[in-house]
Amino acid sequence: MLNLRYGIYFIIFLMPLYLWRFSIFGIPTTVLEMMIYILFLSWALNGVHSLECKNFSLNKINSYRLKPELQILNIGIALLFLGLTISTFNSSDLRTSLGIFKGWFVDPFLFFVVFISVIKKEKHIILVLKSWLASGIVISLIGIFYLLNNDLTFDGRLKAFFLSPNYLAMYLAPAFLIVLFFWNLPFRVSKNLVYPNHLNKILKDKFQYPIFSIIILIPLCFTYSYGAFLGIFVGVVYLFLSSNFIRTLRNSIFNIQYSIFLIIIFTILISMTAVKFDQVINSNERSSFHSRLMVWNASAEIIKDNPLFGIGPGTFQDTYLLYAEKFDEPYLEWAVPQPHNIFLAFYLQTGLIGFLGFIFILFWFFNAKLKCYNIQYSIFNILTCLMIYILIHGLIDTTYWKNDLALMFWIIIGMMIVSQKNTKSLSK
Repeated sequence: MLNLRYGIYFIIFLMPLYLWRFSIFGIPTTVLEMMIYILFLSWALNGVHSLECKNFSLNKINSYRLKPELQILNIGIALLFLGLTISTFNSSDLRTSLGIFKGWFVDPFLFFVVFISVIKKEKHIILVLKSWLASGIVISLIGIFYLLNNDLTFDGRLKAFFLSPNYLAMYLAPAFLIVLFFWNLPFRVSKNLVYPNHLNKILKDKFQYPIFSIIILIPLCFTYSYGAFLGIFVGVVYLFLSSNFIRTLRNSIFNIQYSIFLIIIFTILISMTAVKFDQVINSNERSSFHSRLMVWNASAEIIKDNPLFGIGPGTFQDTYLLYAEKFDEPYLEWAVPQPHNIFLAFYLQTGLIGFLGFIFILFWFFNAKLKCYNIQYSIFNILTCLMIYILIHGLIDTTYWKNDLALMFWIIIGMMIVSQKNTKSLSK
């Protein structure tokens, strides 16, 4: 099981390897997908050859279905995959839809199955978050290298080796929230919190986190991604208001310095996005927000014509272009692979059934947090913070529909399952 856990940490660290693509017998795949298949196969073989199969058997996975607190989640997952399957076979481009079905849903779900079987303790979750953070730091350093070489987009934004600046921002923003969480976490331990003491050993080096936060912040700022900044802002506000932060803030000089640092950060972010914010308020004819309004209007028309089964994963671009003639005003943006909204993306590409499944999953997630609110379990706060970021940024971008982003979503769900189970044990 130890090797499988290290495999999980390794895959999380190497999430950007989905960009390394190749084909096997004509079937397109990526390095990230192959690593997930190897992990899943190792997990399955471990279960087959284990005499007792306590940790790896399918019965262990199925036992989750019997727990009342996970019934909504299981219904949501079933509805999501049912809607996705129907929408895929209703697609105008079956090959593309099947590829997205495999890469953005089946593969992350296989990883999720192994995750909830192998990750069992709080210290394992901490190491998952640290692997995620380490990946963000490495990508940030690469981004800084691109920045120093003035390797930017035509409009002066940083994208590094990602396809767009927004994709880079969507990768770095969760890592930035994680580093802020780790920075403050050692000072939130008290006898009133359900928080194992052995985690202090893992988190004892608190002075590295300010350095990490600056490393991530530099390339993040130069993406000029307003959606990422908005999501980070709401996520950090949540962290401030959750889990006794205000009380510990009064008792720690270091936390005061932490707060001053955050104020400086958000002053920089707000000043760097002042022009884009003005565009959002005034919605001038050439703004990115105005362009998104046109995409959302087109998406609404597509939903009207495909209210039940959607249009199939990966077919939004072609369908969106077909609807151009329905509008008097010409599109401001023609290359639109996704509808710039996570909820529209799920409705359009998984149909009504899949969209309801996605809503069920979110309902379970936030309900699990609320049920454990009185316990003040700190890991719940960063998981909720990350999901809040995904949804807030997802209002103006699609923060799931990509290999690494989909994997992040299922990692967060998996950590919530493990944390909920451990919290119930600790409370007993």
